[in-house]
Amino acid sequence: MDTASTSAVDTFRPQLLDRRVRLLAASDAVPAAYFNELIAEIDAALGRIDNGSYGLCETCRDPIEADRLAQNPLVRFCLDHLSQAELEAHQQDLELAAQIQSKLLPLRDIAPENWDTQYRYQPVGAVGGDYCELIVLGNGKSLFFAVGDVAGKGVAASLLMTHLSAIFRSLLSLDLSLADVISRANRLFCESTAPAHYATLVCGRATASGVELCNAGHCAPLLLKQDVTQRLDSPGLPLGLFCVGQYTVRHVSLDPGDSLVLYSDGITESQNPEGNQYEEDRLIRSLWDHRDQTTEAMADGVLQDVARFRQTRPPSDDMTLLIVRRRH
Repeated sequence: MDTASTSAVDTFRPQLLDRRVRLLAASDAVPAAYFNELIAEIDAALGRIDNGSYGLCETCRDPIEADRLAQNPLVRFCLDHLSQAELEAHQQDLELAAQIQSKLLPLRDIAPENWDTQYRYQPVGAVGGDYCELIVLGNGKSLFFAVGDVAGKGVAASLLMTHLSAIFRSLLSLDLSLADVISRANRLFCESTAPAHYATLVCGRATASGVELCNAGHCAPLLLKQDVTQRLDSPGLPLGLFCVGQYTVRHVSLDPGDSLVLYSDGITESQNPEGNQYEEDRLIRSLWDHRDQTTEAMADGVLQDVARFRQTRPPSDDMTLLIVRRRH
């Protein structure tokens, strides 16, 4: 097979057969013409799997976007060859998803007792699959923060990000330890998403005594102290891979002026025209260049440096940067 190959058989065929069974069971409740149209669509998709053309645009024969196939295994055309009505519907979906996602992002300049924060969220398209969270807890003296990366891109990834956000906001309303929050979030995410869906995540809870930190397969946070940068590497499994997961929570002490930096790999894996990656070392240098400035200037300085590095090469992944600095 040219496109979906084994994954079409292993993933999409069972989905299509399940749809067919459900449609047949509801045949009496569906108008005959509509029922026949839907059955024909499913059978045609199954036929494309059998003849090896599944996942190829019927106009140009190029692969259909993977996230669109994941959302709807019946699609037959790539984005470049949608009908005008389909194109308008797709644009409306993107606009709605972007509005929903923008409302889920944290407020700017959240500054609870003892802490300054700043984040930058740049999706590669209209919507992104990165997760960024800042929530002031309880009496305003505790702060939950997180950066994550959901597998995939586009609308499908943004919907999973929305789902992950809802899970954490619900759990954080309960009186749970950080370890319990992560383990329960992993179980809920695993049980409510497809097997191929997972998310890397690093999160923490900042209080007057310091920071509790947990990493679920994400980029290692960076701790900028007065004269050194510490890479806080304590990886665990990404959320959603296994419904029962064990996660380690570590305590990190921050002195006044110290900054904790969380980021997604869209930053460190950004490429210049020669194909070289930005990488963690350059990120650290950029952070130090703005070490004595405000968190806002530090965040802007990093993304400006990434843009200079890329030059004319467009971004290929979502970029998220979150800074939490101890004030006093």
